[in-house]
Amino acid sequence: MRFAPSLILLACATGLSLCVQAEIYKFIDDQGNVTYTNMPRPGARKLDLDVSPPPKATSPKDTTAGKKPAGSVSSPSPVYFPRVDPNTQRRRDDMRRQLLMEELASEQRNLDAARRALANASRQPGADLNKLADGVRLHEKNIEMLNKELSLIR
Repeated sequence: MRFAPSLILLACATGLSLCVQAEIYKFIDDQGNVTYTNMPRPGARKLDLDVSPPPKATSPKDTTAGKKPAGSVSSPSPVYFPRVDPNTQRRRDDMRRQLLMEELASEQRNLDAARRALANASRQPGADLNKLADGVRLHEKNIEMLNKELSLIR
């Protein structure tokens, strides 16, 4: 009997979570900035979102000896996932690479400045060396992550 209140509470929470649905509003301000929110506001438009599950992927009809049909391409993406032509994807990858390279150059400049600040502060009494060293480590980690992202671009 001690567990009865817990079970009732769990059942209610489960039942409530099944019928909860969020309303999403899209608002565009005078400068053209788009804001999505769950709070209605003057001038915002309610979005009609279909929350039904995606369609199930079907398997190929030709399963001769476990081989795929001739001309089929192996795709890790689900069937319902939008496709992009190779030229568009190449342009997107090039743009992403350029943005990452610019961010990498900026982080390198920030790292150099942080290292100089740490070196200068080490000669001054009362300087917060831990905070400056944390800043250096942060920029080094950012550079490491940017290099990792750049290596993933085709």
